[in-house]
Amino acid sequence: MKRSIDGEMVKGHTEMLILALLHSGASMHGYLIRQELTDISHQVVHPSLGRIYPLLRLMEKKGWLKSRTETVCESRVRNTYRITASGRAELKRRAKKWELFSAGINRLLKNCK
Repeated sequence: MKRSIDGEMVKGHTEMLILALLHSGASMHGYLIRQELTDISHQVVHPSLGRIYPLLRLMEKKGWLKSRTETVCESRVRNTYRITASGRAELKRRAKKWELFSAGINRLLKNCK
């Protein structure tokens, strides 16, 4: 069963989630990033590939990711992405903001359960 939440709720946080996923130092291609986000979140976060690939290119332009082209088969290549020092700093900044935001929302929703 697909449990994904409203895409608008995830949209502004997808960059942070990608940075968090790559924080371990692993290098991943776009499809694997999408799959890992979906699997680790138990299908709550399920971004489309049409959203992931433009974000990866944008994040690389911002200096948060570094890409490398690798050959998979003789006729097929793909880009893999790795987080940079600038990306780690951005993740730290966004994670702090997320903690404040989610704590405030949880306080507001506390009596609604």
